[in-house]
Amino acid sequence: MKVVILAGGKGTRYDSDKPKSLAMIGNKSIIHHLMDIYAKQGYDDFILCLGWKQEDIINHLIRTTHNYKIEFVDTSQNSHTAKRLKLIQNYIPKEDKEFFCTYTDGLANVDLMKLQAKHLVHKNIATLTAVRPTNNFGTLSFDNNGNVTEFKEKPRMTEYINGGFFIFNKKIFDYIDMTKNQELEKDILTTLAKNGQLGAYKHEYFWETLNTMKDEINLNNILTKCTEEGKQPIWLRV
Repeated sequence: MKVVILAGGKGTRYDSDKPKSLAMIGNKSIIHHLMDIYAKQGYDDFILCLGWKQEDIINHLIRTTHNYKIEFVDTSQNSHTAKRLKLIQNYIPKEDKEFFCTYTDGLANVDLMKLQAKHLVHKNIATLTAVRPTNNFGTLSFDNNGNVTEFKEKPRMTEYINGGFFIFNKKIFDYIDMTKNQELEKDILTTLAKNGQLGAYKHEYFWETLNTMKDEINLNNILTKCTEEGKQPIWLRV
């Protein structure tokens, strides 16, 4: 099964002149770690939707040691996520009904077989991975007098968010209008949800995202701890 990686955006919150996908976590870029997640579970055939500074990404991966099959596709610097997805439609083999898709800014020990099983059982056009990240702030509880009764330092959120690990049926391409520069999240997933065609696989374990330089430091600290404990990266432990 193909794995599509959306790697063409600039990443405006990541304050760097390099693509966010090339953020280094230890001695590997985050996009390399991401491909390791899929490959460890048997999926090593990748399509990269490229745009901003695509030459840097291509050159980096050409120089990187790996055994993965990678197709580099120019999906334009100014395309939004849905248009990027539509532009690789013909790269999905005719015999494949489904394919995986993800961004380049999240690492998680998602069980891809369980994600796929959930998708196939419910027969949705799209299934996302739902996660509950750690809150960036501490939360407070109050009594009737306004006094603080409980302080929780950065608790896990009770609400779920989109964790960015998808599996799509090829019917998703029918929802994307190439005359519009649509966003996968705001335009396509919203429509699928309204039509009852968006499923969710709840992942209750490790998930971290990289949006800022602070997040990059955090992921490096996590990897360092794994190394010191003599363990493989936590995002590979399914």
